[in-house]
Amino acid sequence: MITMRLRAIILIAISAGILLTAFTTGQEVENTRPAYVGATKCKVCHLEIFHSWEDTPHRKAMSRLNGEEARDARCLECHTTGFGAGGYGSSTAIVDLSGVQCEACHGAGSMYALSSVMTNPELSKQAGLVTPDSLGCTRCHNAKSPTFKGFAYEAGLLTGTHSRKRD
Repeated sequence: MITMRLRAIILIAISAGILLTAFTTGQEVENTRPAYVGATKCKVCHLEIFHSWEDTPHRKAMSRLNGEEARDARCLECHTTGFGAGGYGSSTAIVDLSGVQCEACHGAGSMYALSSVMTNPELSKQAGLVTPDSLGCTRCHNAKSPTFKGFAYEAGLLTGTHSRKRD
C-alpha cells in the first residue's frame, strides 16, 4: 500500500515534469526556424489564388531551366522556393518546392499556415507572413538574370504573380 508521503512525492514529481515540458525558456522558440510547407498546403484555404497561380510562369519556373541550369545554385535560388534556406534541395524539405511557389514571396509558412493564425492579420505577420514588395521581386527580376527584359512591379501585381487580376 502506498503511503501518503510516497503519494505526495509522486504527485510532486509528475507536476514538476509537466511544468518542465509545458514551459520553454523562449530560446527554443527563438531558435525555431519556420519550415516550408508547399503550395498545396496554401491551396486548402486559398483555392482560387492557387488555381490562378498554376497558370503563371512562376509555377513553371523550374521547367524553364536546362539540365546544367537545373543544378546551378544561381538559377535555383530564383526558379525554386527556399533554395539555400531550408527549402528546395534541403535534406529537411518534405514537399516539392520546385517553381516559384507562395512561400517564395510570402515566407516559409509552417508558423503562419494554421487557419487560427491566418485569420488574424497581425498574428500572421508575427508568425512570419511576409507582405511582398518590389524589393522581394527584384531579388530575381534583375539584370543578373540572362533573360531579364525589364520589370514593372505594378503591372506584375495585376497579372504576373497570379494569372488573374486581383481586387
